[in-house]
Formats: sequence, C-alpha cells, structure tokens
Amino acid sequence: MAWFTQGKDTIEWEEFRDDTLFFKWAAKEIKKGAKLIIRPGQKAIFFANGVIEGVFEKAGSYDIASEIVPFLSTLKGVFSLRGDTGMRAEVYFVNSKELLLPWGTRQRIMIPTPEVPSGIPVGCNGNLIVEFRDYQKFIEKVAGVKDTYSLEDISERIMGELNPVVAEAILGGQQSIGVNALIGLQQNSRKLGKAIKEELDKELSEFGFGVVDVNILSINYPDEVQQMAERVAGQSFVGNVGKYAAVQMADSFDSPNGGNNIAAMGAQIAMGAQMAQQMTGSMTGTPTSEQKPLSPMANFVCTECKFTSSTLTKFCPECGKPMKAMVAEPTTGTDKFCTACRKMVPGKFCPDCGAQTV
Repeated sequence: MAWFTQGKDTIEWEEFRDDTLFFKWAAKEIKKGAKLIIRPGQKAIFFANGVIEGVFEKAGSYDIASEIVPFLSTLKGVFSLRGDTGMRAEVYFVNSKELLLPWGTRQRIMIPTPEVPSGIPVGCNGNLIVEFRDYQKFIEKVAGVKDTYSLEDISERIMGELNPVVAEAILGGQQSIGVNALIGLQQNSRKLGKAIKEELDKELSEFGFGVVDVNILSINYPDEVQQMAERVAGQSFVGNVGKYAAVQMADSFDSPNGGNNIAAMGAQIAMGAQMAQQMTGSMTGTPTSEQKPLSPMANFVCTECKFTSSTLTKFCPECGKPMKAMVAEPTTGTDKFCTACRKMVPGKFCPDCGAQTV
C-alpha cells in the first residue's frame, strides 16, 4: 500500500466501443476527492493485492471516498487513516453489453458417411453470444498482461478450434452419419448449436469468458450435393424413383466434371438409393426398413465399338471412346431384351425396331 498527496481525479472509460472488451485506467493511485463515472454498458472493477476488491455495475457518478470505498473488501479503512492519503489500486472497466460475435468454418469439413467414407464437405456459419464469467481469471490471463482485448481476439481464438468442434457436434460421437441425416442438419440446428456451445464454452472458460448461445444461420454443401438435395425434394412427386436414380447417375457421367467430384457423385448415388427405399415403403404402406432397395438396370455402351459394361464406366476399355449410359425399365415377368434398342420390351420382337428379342 502506498500513500500520495491529495488531489482530484475522474476515473472513467471515455472512448467506449462495442467491440472493445475492457479498459484499464492508466493511473494506479486513487486520491482523496476522486470520482468514478460508470457509463451504460460498463462495469468498474477495483483490483488490488492480486484480488478483486469490488465490482460496480450501476451507471452513474460516484464519490470514491464516500460511495465506493465502504464497499471494498480490504481497502475500506485506507482513507480514514489520514486526511491527505490515497490508495494504490487498479481500476478496470469491462464491456457489459451483449457481445455478439459472427462465426463460420473457414473451409468445409469432410464428414464421413457409410455411403461416402472419405466424407462429404459441409460448412456452416452463424453467430454466438459471449459474456464475462470470471473477472479474476480474466484480469490474471488477459487484462493484467494486455493493453487491449477485443471481440476480434476472441474470434481468432474460437476460429482456431471451430472446425474440429463442429465436426464432433455433427457426428455426435459416431464414426459417420447417414447422407439423409447430413442433408437434414438445418432441421436440427438448435440441437447442433447447443453441442457447439458446450465445447466453445470450455475453450473460453480458461480466460474468464463463457458462451451464452450459439445460433446456426446456414449450413452449406457443394453445389452438386445441394442440387441433388433439391432434386430429391422434387422427386417426391414422381413415381419411378428407381429410374430417376439411374438417370441421375448417367447424367453425372455426361457432365463436364462428372468424373472429378467423387464425394458429390457418391452423395448423389446414396441419396438416390435411400430415396428409392423411402418412397417404395410409403407407396406400399410397409416400413422402409423392411423394403429391399430398387435395382435399376443400367448398361454402359461404347459409342464407337458398342462394347457393353454393366458397371460404371466412363471410357471404353476396348477402344477408349466415351461410354454412354443406357437405362432400362425394371423387368416384368414377360418382358425381353432388345439388343438393338438396348431396353426391355414385351414380345419376341421389338415393337420399335423389329429386331428379335432375347
């Protein structure tokens, strides 16, 4: 404790900004006759001998000797010892407004699914609310060693941990999740936000902060996956989902980048198959889990030498020319295959070209 000559000071935080978290009053000696001014959205913390002496929250102007010192823990008797004395203490002002911080994954996170083990890229963004939880810890770890600390500093801290936190929240302790669950994350955004909040809260508690709430504003996927999700929604009005799934696979090979985006193609195939199971179950009234997935017939035929393959093939192994997908309708009990038209037709001869069927 040190003593100083009598004088008058005004202890206040004048240059107050919403994104700045604290301000440290420059002088360390508080003199007789000094005043304290607390503005709306601020709190004043008196700190001495390594401990917090008092926290004052109500906005207004206060006389230090008569209105502040009586409420301090160990310094209350200082001014009464001598009429011209002062006391040594640090005064910190903290931002008590709602601290709203935008966040977002810096790049998409690869989330594994049973259908695409390598992962489907997912990104998300939103905002979160931060608050002070432990002033003692904040002063020891931040305010006592830094001249300033802002929301941007918290943002940098969070962003470094965000991707693994979001991935863990999406997976929920599992190794992978289904494509349908992944595409439907927006519907469960509140639950996902709570899981992210718990992990970020632990991360910030080390510095005396806490996370009040996490809001997820959007979840995004690659364009190919997003378009497939929209097609799945629209396909709910179409009956032959098996043919739809096969046609979409064929379309992916005809597109310029069809063979390059493996994750998106895998998602399309998986979503088409799952959609077929679900819609078949709904049309027959039987639970989806008891239905066998539809098996659309699709052959890939070389445009040059007519080589045929029943597996996904983009270029002919015989001549190197492009392969084209030929989709056939599901077979019935009496249908036969036309080798010229490459499709199933009724009868011994094709009604479209007259060729004999097999």
